[in-house]
Amino acid sequence: MQSEVNELAKALAAFQAELPTVAKTAENPFFKSKYAPLHEVMKVALPVLSKHGLSVTQLVDTTLSGQTALTTILMHA
Repeated sequence: MQSEVNELAKALAAFQAELPTVAKTAENPFFKSKYAPLHEVMKVALPVLSKHGLSVTQLVDTTLSGQTALTTILMHA
């Protein structure tokens, strides 16, 4: 288990070191700020994640109280 965590940490550190900054090209009029849209973040991040044996999946669910929940899972080869 510890070796698996170490390998995941190593891959994640390599990913983060290589990931470029994504340009903030969209505007949020409510907060009067700019942000990087998700599709732009994913376009940059997915190839680098894959290079380091990492993948991301997201699951949408409904909680017992009727709220919508999004669960993001980071996986390593």
